[in-house]
Amino acid sequence: MSRRCSLAGLHLVQPRRSAWLCRASLLLVAAATLSVASFATNGVEPIDTSLQARARGGADVAIGDSALSQVNNPSSLANFRRPSFDFSGQVCFPTARWESPIDECESSVRVIPLGNAGVALPLDDRTTIGFALHSKAGLASQYRMRHLMIPWIERDVGADAKMIGLHFNIGHKLTDRLSIGFGVRGEVATSAFSMVLGPLDADFGRGYAYGGGFQTGLMYRATDDLTLGLAYRSPSWFGDVSGGQMKASLLGLLPVDLGPGRIESLRLAQKVTAGAAWDATDWLKLVGEMRWINYGNSSFDTLTVATDGALPLRIPLPMGYQDQWVFAVGAEVKLDEHWTWGVGYNYGTDPVRRSSLLPMGSTITQHHITTGLRYQRDNWWVGVGYILGMRASMDGGGYSRVPLGVDYGLSRIEQTQHSVLVGFGFSW
Repeated sequence: MSRRCSLAGLHLVQPRRSAWLCRASLLLVAAATLSVASFATNGVEPIDTSLQARARGGADVAIGDSALSQVNNPSSLANFRRPSFDFSGQVCFPTARWESPIDECESSVRVIPLGNAGVALPLDDRTTIGFALHSKAGLASQYRMRHLMIPWIERDVGADAKMIGLHFNIGHKLTDRLSIGFGVRGEVATSAFSMVLGPLDADFGRGYAYGGGFQTGLMYRATDDLTLGLAYRSPSWFGDVSGGQMKASLLGLLPVDLGPGRIESLRLAQKVTAGAAWDATDWLKLVGEMRWINYGNSSFDTLTVATDGALPLRIPLPMGYQDQWVFAVGAEVKLDEHWTWGVGYNYGTDPVRRSSLLPMGSTITQHHITTGLRYQRDNWWVGVGYILGMRASMDGGGYSRVPLGVDYGLSRIEQTQHSVLVGFGFSW
């Protein structure tokens, strides 16, 4: 538990709390302008939300030392004894190279900013409410290349998808050792993509969908030095991703407007997370975490693209995501009274089936090395960090589940990712 979270007593009159709540809300809105597509670290999700957690490999469910920890485990809010605001920013520098049977190129997506912000507001000594804005997930890629059945033209293929959630949570301390939490969230998803299916090419204009879900969790302090955490995030249920226009052409000629397009009944993955944090000494904390992300029962396995124009169509698009297991281990070292250094490792099983290799969505970074350094006073902190998504590659194996996706079964992708982290927070 951070020093800030362990301070006791809330001595604020209501007008002062309201003023700070307004300021924090404005900062949340400002952070939304930074919330754009993630280049998908764990499948389609960043490895975590706060700078503190990212620095130690993404482990957070049994610690809760940031107002952003409520995104993963609402019960962590019960740790807070003073109103607090935390911000975490991340700038990703992805390098992805695609090799097809007749061409090769690098994705033009070079820099991707992300932003998260959270507020914790204690109601009394045992109950705290919180709000958080979270860049939950996304995909980003853009290639310009020739294709096997349309070799005479270069064609843009790729995707830009974003999922952003606004969370409201409550954490309550049942006993001095056991805390529980529950929350709900509203989410916005948006997507646009362009792809080639054999002799056909198609564009899906930007569409939007609105939905939500819930999350719950608990934290248990088994001993004075050992804390356990368990959390569940429900699926996110949406309607159709609609509002964009569909266009298609045959052999790159005579593009046809297919009318309004939509992705039917978007559903995002549910997640279960368990972890532990051990204060080995006064200056060393060791953490570990395990997650199950149920991509296999989400739209990232198979989604359906439909058109509502003069020629109604329903096209299955197998993204090919399967259930993923993620393992994170890390450590925090207190260098002195104010400086803390974090280091960690994050591994995720491959969420993408090679038979569904696609330039618009495949992400295969599995190994991440993380580190971060932060400086903390009684009522504020600031920090920086770095994540290396180690080089990885995947090939289609000669077969593609994608309709007319001959190119993709014979293609290969190679990816590396660097991320620079910044964060700050304060309490009052």
